[in-house]
Amino acid sequence: MILQSLKELAEREGLTADLDYEPKLVAWVISLDEAGRYLGVTSTAMPQGPKGKLLPKTMQIPRRVIKTVNDRANFLVDSPEYVLGVVPDPDLTDKRKARAEPRRLLFLAGIESGVQSTGNAALHAVATFLKSEASRALCVADLTRLSCAADDRIGFEVAGRLVHEDAEVRRYFSRNREPSAEAGSQCLVCGEARPLVGNHPPVPVRGGFSGGIALVSFNQKAFLSYGWAGNDNAPVCRNCAEAYAKGLRRLLSNRYPDPKRPGENFPPRSVGLTNDTAAVFWADAANDSLDLFAAIFENPDPTSVQALLDSPSKGRDMPALSTRFYCLLISGAQGRATLRGIHSALLADVEANVREHFACISHYSATPLPLYVLLRSLAVQRKPENLPPGLAGQVFLAILFGARYPRTLLSYAVQRCRAEQAVPRERAAVLDLFLHRNLKHKELNMGLNRESPEAGYRLGRLLAVLERMQTQANQGLNKTIVDRYYGAASTRPGTVFPSLIRLAPHHIAKLKNPGYLQKELGEVLEGLDSFPSHLSLEDQGLFALGYYHQRQDYFKKRDGVPAVDSSEGDQNHE
Repeated sequence: MILQSLKELAEREGLTADLDYEPKLVAWVISLDEAGRYLGVTSTAMPQGPKGKLLPKTMQIPRRVIKTVNDRANFLVDSPEYVLGVVPDPDLTDKRKARAEPRRLLFLAGIESGVQSTGNAALHAVATFLKSEASRALCVADLTRLSCAADDRIGFEVAGRLVHEDAEVRRYFSRNREPSAEAGSQCLVCGEARPLVGNHPPVPVRGGFSGGIALVSFNQKAFLSYGWAGNDNAPVCRNCAEAYAKGLRRLLSNRYPDPKRPGENFPPRSVGLTNDTAAVFWADAANDSLDLFAAIFENPDPTSVQALLDSPSKGRDMPALSTRFYCLLISGAQGRATLRGIHSALLADVEANVREHFACISHYSATPLPLYVLLRSLAVQRKPENLPPGLAGQVFLAILFGARYPRTLLSYAVQRCRAEQAVPRERAAVLDLFLHRNLKHKELNMGLNRESPEAGYRLGRLLAVLERMQTQANQGLNKTIVDRYYGAASTRPGTVFPSLIRLAPHHIAKLKNPGYLQKELGEVLEGLDSFPSHLSLEDQGLFALGYYHQRQDYFKKRDGVPAVDSSEGDQNHE
């Protein structure tokens, strides 16, 4: 089902018009005249992306061969090692350098074969240049001066036209692509009897090899069954394999060129969750909400989020009830593509879940908080590597599919509150998400709830009230009761609060206008029958949220509009 859906995505977005060509970065173009004389070499780098970083130009070039232990040259566009027989890296071994000349001859043989078959003038000019030692030496000197890298791709242009874009050259390459397998086997994806692919196309999976990883491979006897050999265990025709691979590459890349809009890229459809795991997602039909899903983790657009929140009341076009949404968690660790999870639901339901997520955290920041900021607030020293490896993926899936959040999320949030003796807004938002979804405490989602009967929530409020009394009575304190007692108060309230209550009258006596805080203290205590000897993990979460809500209530303006306490939270996202 997944491979079929990826193939349909590629067909729908126009990626299968020419399966023999694929988009790749080409860093350099060697310019020749019609006689094959060397004119110079040009860098294709140009400012791209929001920060204007210099990146090579993406071009549609002949499909890359799958590299093995044996030398294999690509047609017309390849690395300096194959094109010119040089390795511009002084740290490479002598053995690698010794292989450069045979590889150059292999590349040249591919060009000469094209000349013999077609008589194409542009290919003949390239072959003439490649056979001229003097011309190649000039080109190598120019590339060295321009700091060409060993893995840069180099193409050719003759009389100002890219050779690999020549119509006759394209037809030749398509005719001469090596067949993958003998005909007559039924494809698992399309169901038709077609030539099968020998090696599935590599896909650049996060955390994997730079050259990509085959999504389907059988390279050990333990993976084989019923007497089938290698990839015959999963028979897929070449067209379907290349189509699904193109669809997956498009999802994994944030700069994949859109063939229907020359010069523009597709919107992102993936989220990097860890160093070696990414979530990719798509739907059976195009929808604007997918653009927002890609931004949940790093940079949600406030306008898009607000449009999503307002959509039920403003008549926004909703996804068709039959539109299906898919999400894969894929990892490239240990040299193999690993599917960590496959999930599917109706797009309308996923959109509703994402709307609920942003509605829940909207009370903690004027702008939408990215998921990585929320998760970073749970980590020691705010370093994501200090979190469990699978936590980001579990939380992302819970947001999209409305599942319960992992209890680990609550555990880490509570631990950091105790360790730091503080509840910043990002961590409060995480607690709200967990309590709202897992424990159905929806009454806490709108901020301070004075009616909540939950003991943990009221005890957190009580600590905030007592802290407020202390700070108002003693200006300029270096440490408050929260700095000293938060950990004990949130876990063993029975051992801390009796002493703190006995201190309250001393603070009240120093206040100029004690009436409001006295009333607040009485209202909180009225809902408490006793001080529990200990609090469960869930109650500790309620404690932290109660403390945060009560404390933020003291920063309200006179007209009742909440104001964020600028002393808390991630200073980079205030």
